Amino acid sequence: MKFLRTHYPNLIILLVFTAGVCFRASWYGDLRLSTANAETESYISASRASIFSWKIFAGQRLFTTNLIYKMANDSANCPITSYGKPGIGEEAERAAQPCFDRIALLQNILAIFGWCFLGWMLARRLRHPFIKIMAAALVMLFGFTPQIAESDSVLSPESLSLSLFAVTLGLALDLVISAAESDAPFKTRTEKALLSVWVVTFLLWVFVRDVHLYAMPVTLSLFVPLFLLKKFRDSRPVWVVFIVLLLFFAVGFLSAQDGRRAMIPVGHALEEYILPYQARVEYFNERGMPDVESPEFSNWVQANGATVYGVFLITHPGFIVSTLWENMELLNADFIQPYFLTDEVQHREFLLVIGEMVNPETGAVYLLGAVLLINLLVQAGGKRIPLLSAWAWLAVWAYGAAAATLLISYFGDTAGLRRHIMPSVEMFRLYMWVFLLPFLDMSLRETRNP
Repeated sequence: MKFLRTHYPNLIILLVFTAGVCFRASWYGDLRLSTANAETESYISASRASIFSWKIFAGQRLFTTNLIYKMANDSANCPITSYGKPGIGEEAERAAQPCFDRIALLQNILAIFGWCFLGWMLARRLRHPFIKIMAAALVMLFGFTPQIAESDSVLSPESLSLSLFAVTLGLALDLVISAAESDAPFKTRTEKALLSVWVVTFLLWVFVRDVHLYAMPVTLSLFVPLFLLKKFRDSRPVWVVFIVLLLFFAVGFLSAQDGRRAMIPVGHALEEYILPYQARVEYFNERGMPDVESPEFSNWVQANGATVYGVFLITHPGFIVSTLWENMELLNADFIQPYFLTDEVQHREFLLVIGEMVNPETGAVYLLGAVLLINLLVQAGGKRIPLLSAWAWLAVWAYGAAAATLLISYFGDTAGLRRHIMPSVEMFRLYMWVFLLPFLDMSLRETRNP
């Protein structure tokens, strides 16, 4: 009986997860079913690069995506038989496509594990029994409802992006809070092993999509204040992780300089945001951009377009704010996949309603996220409690990663914009639950122990 009284919240969470996994595995149909989209062919062709070659990082796609699609890079034995074309209004039936069935199964299993893992790790760091159970259930529902779960059947990196981020964030919750409360962080073998797993998972996430690379400067910059504290400054594992991340950021930065990969997205951005406006064209002309009709234009875009466009964005914050404000409806979209028919999904209307509750389609998400971040920073600075400092560090990291990837996704390529920004918007929506629940937990604890 003592065991039940002590551990009943965890037992209830395990029961909730068991029921959720059973529903997730059955209601959405065969987990091997998948549908390709317009970019799937490019993932296949890019994955043909040797795993020991530079092109595995600097080719058309990045390392993790290339690694996954090696399972289907044989055009003769791995034909695409289901192809969704929302641009012309054609949805396809999902199919168990040869080779791609393994990718779809991997995406679904990783998603199921990732959302349950994050829910468990979040609940583990909360104290009040009701908040623990609610946290685990909300995170699981966030990833198991159609707004997220249906993307696990699409042959595109968005599923991997969200699932790997869930695992990365779950590991970070445990590592950062443990380190903050310890006098000698990362001293035991178990802590070092867990830290190594986090580094590998984070790097796999970074090399899923180009925009994830911009979360690296956020992460590296947050290591700097840690070195002001003696316990982190004297911790060799922290220095090793910092150096490893710095090296891989250099790898990612060099791979991003490949003009072939940058040319098409930058060209799309110039067509949408620059060329229709004379004042902006003059800005670019002053920095060497030739006439758009000249044969030198393509060469300039490949060689200098990304750099000049990046400087333009940095020096024109008003342009960024006004553009996002004018298109706020896109940032508040439902992001439900448009590629395949959903007749096989059981109880879909019910699931969509639940999904709208845990995946709110409103700009209030961004405002609430900022309020939570500021509140955590103020409380951490005022009370100097290790637990609050850990939550504040995590909040800055998660919010910074979401903001950096969203801005680069939004302004980096206008083609397929809705799909490209989807993971970053969902990171903001997830952020609301992950960093709101600790406030509720602390509030209820203070109420019980005034």
